Amino acid sequence: MLLGAGVTVSNITFNGAPGNAVSSQAGEFNSANANVGLPAGLILATGGISNALGPNNSGSSSVPITGISVQDPDLLLLAQQSQPTIQDVNDCAVLEFDFVPTGDSLKFNFVFGSEEFLEFVNSINDAFGFFLSGPGITGPYSNNAINIALIPGTTDPVTINTVNDVVNPQFYVDNGDGVTPPFSTSPTYVQYDGLTTVMTALAQVICGETYHIKIAVGDANDTVWDSAVFLEAGSFQSNQISIVGEVIAGGVDSLFYEGCGTASLYLVRGGLLLDSDTVQVLLGGSATELADYSSIPAEVIFLPGQDSINIQFSAILDGLAEGQENILLMVINETACGGDTVIVEIFIEEAPPIDVLLSNDVTVQCTDSTLITAVITGGFGNYTLDWDQGVPDGQYDGWVSPGQTTTYVLTVTDDCGVITEYDAVTVTVPIMQPLSVTVQSDVTVYCPETTVLLTAQVQGGTPVYTYQWTGNLGTGPNAQVAPATTQSWTLTVTDLCGRDTSDQVTVTVDYDTVRVVISPDTVICFGDTATLHALTELGLEPYDYDWLPGGSADTLAVSPATNALYAVTITDACGISNYDEAGVGVNSPLAAFWWGGSTWVNNFPISFMDQSFGATAWWWDFGVPGLESSDQYPFTTFPDPGTYDVQLLVSDTLGCLDSISHTIVVDPEFELYIPNSFTPDGDGFNETWQVIGTGVKEFWIRLHDRWGATIFQSSDIATAWDGTLNGTPLPTGVYVYRYRVKAIEGAVQERMGHVTLLR
Repeated sequence: MLLGAGVTVSNITFNGAPGNAVSSQAGEFNSANANVGLPAGLILATGGISNALGPNNSGSSSVPITGISVQDPDLLLLAQQSQPTIQDVNDCAVLEFDFVPTGDSLKFNFVFGSEEFLEFVNSINDAFGFFLSGPGITGPYSNNAINIALIPGTTDPVTINTVNDVVNPQFYVDNGDGVTPPFSTSPTYVQYDGLTTVMTALAQVICGETYHIKIAVGDANDTVWDSAVFLEAGSFQSNQISIVGEVIAGGVDSLFYEGCGTASLYLVRGGLLLDSDTVQVLLGGSATELADYSSIPAEVIFLPGQDSINIQFSAILDGLAEGQENILLMVINETACGGDTVIVEIFIEEAPPIDVLLSNDVTVQCTDSTLITAVITGGFGNYTLDWDQGVPDGQYDGWVSPGQTTTYVLTVTDDCGVITEYDAVTVTVPIMQPLSVTVQSDVTVYCPETTVLLTAQVQGGTPVYTYQWTGNLGTGPNAQVAPATTQSWTLTVTDLCGRDTSDQVTVTVDYDTVRVVISPDTVICFGDTATLHALTELGLEPYDYDWLPGGSADTLAVSPATNALYAVTITDACGISNYDEAGVGVNSPLAAFWWGGSTWVNNFPISFMDQSFGATAWWWDFGVPGLESSDQYPFTTFPDPGTYDVQLLVSDTLGCLDSISHTIVVDPEFELYIPNSFTPDGDGFNETWQVIGTGVKEFWIRLHDRWGATIFQSSDIATAWDGTLNGTPLPTGVYVYRYRVKAIEGAVQERMGHVTLLR
């Protein structure tokens, strides 16, 4: 895999074992679908090389190796140059061999990758090196070797400390952190978190001498977080001319076609490229230059610093059926270590024919779709498909839905473009009668939600038909509806070919909602009767009445004792109901009165107080003929004492009546008579002395002799004095009395007087 032109090798070992021993740390890679930067080659890793497979879905992956972990003193020395704290280098992958160059230079291409990017920059520092030893070479490593894995233009080794996102970032490729898309999801990205760009190891050697090289990579201070070095296939070479013939267009591998093919001849030299170099190109084979292919120079010159030359030529379309012909290209180069000849063979043929086969002709119903397919063989490279209609250009098949019989034509060319083929397919579409649908005539109903069956008739088109009513009526030819109000529905009919047509039907509901109104609220007197009338309109007769609290006529007679609310629900012939309610107020004035004071006497005004509720008019009858009043608060004087029945009759604004009566006791008015003499002489006339009064509530009297002694006293006005003291008659004389009296109406008298006793 590794070796190119200009070198011969011997004594190959890997980790001290023969070079043909299988190891999980070494193997072949191909990165055609990965981002290594090198197309293919040899990989050496500190762990198993399978760890390199993408995507990068881990930031610290390792594939452990079995057996003894190899160490290498040169790798340890190299790692310590940029990170002195490194104690050891483990899991080394060490490839060694001797080689003899045929030129004066050595070169090969490589990429370094590691899981330790970027977490361990200036810390762990996994290392790798290309340690070259031999004639004319003096260095610090084993066998006076030097390290040729260097950063371009410097003497610095390539490590994670010397190439990263900060130091020499132009040589660093960020490959994600193991968790971030797209690196963590796409297998295009290898597992290692960081890579270098493609670099070249260079050295000046002496042609014909034997040299030794050790290619090594290892884990610093641990055995995890793997690192690897990728070496490009065929790049390990000395400065000998190499030749590669490649068909870059109009062919496959080393074969290309007349009229469309282009080939390249790549001449590459190694070495330090300090001098010019001339290379002879000789032609041979059955093909003829300028007749079968374009001109190729007989000599090419490498200028100083130039390492490659490209010669392009093409196959000529001569119109002759010659079969396959070949071109032999021989490159001769002379070096200080001898000459060398490299031969490349390229073939020329006529462009292969193109075969185009479309699917069979077909008949479809109406605008049904059918799949048109193309099978294309022969030709060269990619096909160009040009459809005249129906199918997008470039597609091998497509669904078409012609409205009429149509022929589709496909024209095909290939990458050469010198041959064009076509084929055609016809899709036949029969002509059908127009599709029509007729829904029954419009319908009128007189009640909401009356059930109506809608029916439809379909003609023309292509059976089978599908039906779709609006309003979620279903997918059948008939539909049942019961609309609450006038409503229309549309039926859309679609035939087998996808054609559709519609018709509409309307169900008119000739109905106005029934309404009921009870005659206005009313007020009656207690005990009277009110008649409520339910006034009904609209709807559909006959009507049913339902009164609350009871009744089924259009009127209701009520005699509530108190204010009451009455309701009626009316239902018409359509079963639609309406509701109203009305109140009946009951006026019942409440008669009540009282009279002022606590004592009432005749000929003294008495105040009567109205305490009625709801009254607006008053009639008083005081129990005395002619003694009446219409005042709310009358004053009345009774002419005589006695017991009287006082009646109050009240009415309200409606004339509602109520009455009440109370009995009032009228005491006599206050009068007092005290005789000024009496004759207790036994003649039976005027024998005692007594105070006479009316309207008296409280009474007290004392009688004194001339010396002030009390000879008689009483608190009862009915008690008389017989002119004695303790049973002994008192003599004729004038006696003084003192009395105190309180009238029923409240007046008080306290006076003195005298009485003459005569015998």
